Amino acid sequence: MTLDDLPRRAVVVLVGAPASGKTTLRRRLLAAKAGPDAVLSPDDERARLRDRDVAAGREPRPLQDYSLAAIRRCEADADRLLAAGRGYLYDATGLRRRERVRHVDAAHQAGLPAIAVLLPALPLHVLLERNAPRTEDRRVPDDIVARHAHRRSLLSPGLLREEGFDEVLEAPELDVPPQS
Repeated sequence: MTLDDLPRRAVVVLVGAPASGKTTLRRRLLAAKAGPDAVLSPDDERARLRDRDVAAGREPRPLQDYSLAAIRRCEADADRLLAAGRGYLYDATGLRRRERVRHVDAAHQAGLPAIAVLLPALPLHVLLERNAPRTEDRRVPDDIVARHAHRRSLLSPGLLREEGFDEVLEAPELDVPPQS
């Protein structure tokens, strides 16, 4: 299997540090109609929740303050999609074993394959350079980028297979456009 022939009915989990190219890869997969068309992204959900506050005339909070509600919405959407026999593409760091295994278990309970897409373990200076141009509310603090880069450096395709993923694909390094 390659990235170009990811199945539509699967749970695909992107695994990589902040600024490693997960969202860029997601956009390319969607444009190529590779993999599931439903995307679950805590980052996108945080922005939607903040935009909803702004539209309602409420003072918006920092994006990270919406994290718990965003994750709960993604979990509810995952449950709904799986109950309908559909899969999803999960666009988040995927660097915590507990979260990855939750997606694997949910996929298997729904009778779908669980596929990890492992992004490259880029040097910290590259991740920091890619993260720097992001707007202040979307920029990940440097110490968190460093912590996530370390977590990513500990992962391998074999380890992800041991966690139960049916397939592990390694994504190539992508040219990532600056994010705003």
